[in-house]
Amino acid sequence: MPFLEELSKNIINLPRFAKRIIAIIIDVGLCIFCTWLAFYLRLEEFIKINNVTTLAVEISILLAIPIFWLLGLYKTIFRFAGSSIIFTVFIATFAYSLIYFSVIGIYGIQGIPRSIGIIQPILLFLSISTSRVIIKFLFLNNYKKLKNKTNVLIYGA
Repeated sequence: MPFLEELSKNIINLPRFAKRIIAIIIDVGLCIFCTWLAFYLRLEEFIKINNVTTLAVEISILLAIPIFWLLGLYKTIFRFAGSSIIFTVFIATFAYSLIYFSVIGIYGIQGIPRSIGIIQPILLFLSISTSRVIIKFLFLNNYKKLKNKTNVLIYGA
């Protein structure tokens, strides 16, 4: 566990911009993974990466990251986030799911099953929520250890 503590110490000390970039990279990876998993759940077999699956992934990333940015998903500081982060993720993925389903499900793209437009946003919500909670609990304990707190008594009005 010393490696994890050292890693979390280094990540906690990064500037806010770098932490946002890390969160965006994690979300891009989750978009790719959830799209692949949605295809697996829908088709019940592992599929090879081809033009159709790549298109579904590209649509997912091109929609998700700007929507998450606009709805403030990357403004939240994880160590202070509680149940509000789940609500923020829900609102952001709900807005994303409406647009993603309209592109994949209603408009229809040849070779992409329409149910991908429903399955993928649900998986994305679950994975992003889980990643945020795991990050919070992994780094929260190490953040408390890093801060040197001095007890102070304030007397008077």
